[in-house]
Amino acid sequence: MNESISEEFRRALADLCTDERVRAVEAGQHAHALWEAVDALGYTDALVAEEHGGAGLSLAEAGELASAAGHAGLGHPFGETMLARALLARAGCEVERTAIAIARAQPAHDAAIVCREVSGAQLAQHVLVEAGSEWLLMPCKAASMTAGRFRPQASASLRWTSREQAVVRMARGAETAESLCSAVHAAAMAGAMARILELTLRYAGDRRQFGKAIDQFQAVQQDLAVLAEEAHASAVAARIGCAGEAALPDALLAAVAKLRACEAAAPAVAIAHAVHGAIGVTEEHMLGIFTARLHEWRAAPGTERACAERLGRGVLGADGLSLSRFVATRLAPAAATAAEARA
Repeated sequence: MNESISEEFRRALADLCTDERVRAVEAGQHAHALWEAVDALGYTDALVAEEHGGAGLSLAEAGELASAAGHAGLGHPFGETMLARALLARAGCEVERTAIAIARAQPAHDAAIVCREVSGAQLAQHVLVEAGSEWLLMPCKAASMTAGRFRPQASASLRWTSREQAVVRMARGAETAESLCSAVHAAAMAGAMARILELTLRYAGDRRQFGKAIDQFQAVQQDLAVLAEEAHASAVAARIGCAGEAALPDALLAAVAKLRACEAAAPAVAIAHAVHGAIGVTEEHMLGIFTARLHEWRAAPGTERACAERLGRGVLGADGLSLSRFVATRLAPAAATAAEARA
């Protein structure tokens, strides 16, 4: 993507997603007004093909937008909305311009559609649900909700009585809720970790102990260096997960990206809170908002274990390729583009 486009979006989000507004949304206030302002910018249609009124960008070009949303603290499912709108437009479906979460239906004993711990579900109007061979666009207002563990005013587990409540039903291709969420969650996690790094560096430079800023102590400098390494590693992983010329992610690359982002998140959260001390867990400080999101994304579809299993199956089914050759030919970002060209 032209850097001016992503930077323009970052500047717009910086004006819209002030600390006070982000806190209010996390508390369940004014979420709709913020989404309307963000949606009006037009970036939510970045992956929709031009013939359907969108920008027609590839996921490689649009991935930076999901990262920018994570950095700004936008609590709505922005990356998921981009992907959901692209899928709906491809199927010729016209729906309201709403925020759309993405989830996979869990096995149920009856005809109910159950989705657990859906990130941003209470801030969305619809959820695009993977249910067997179909995608179901389910209205959130028709579901019974249980507050999410990490963001009780923003996320939720949902239950619909049957798939007949769907406002749109369409055939599902090879894409899955797990691969879609893994790609955009990895990008959002990279943005959030970049913001956590900024907050931590600022605090360490301002906080004084024994007459000097704590970022002058060697032990703190070591922690800050590790935090910076993890934040930048997650950014590289996010670009790998969003690689390729298509609007939808490659499942294996998405799994690699989410796995590395999750691995980076654990030490990043620990270091950031250790440097901040008690102030980092107060409601008045922004750090807790971003670290809670990282924990939620880690637990979302495409967990570390699920991503590691997918990667392991890919290696074992690599037709005799050595590990180094597998990485070079299958996990390099160029591999996704080559695979699309052959298709």
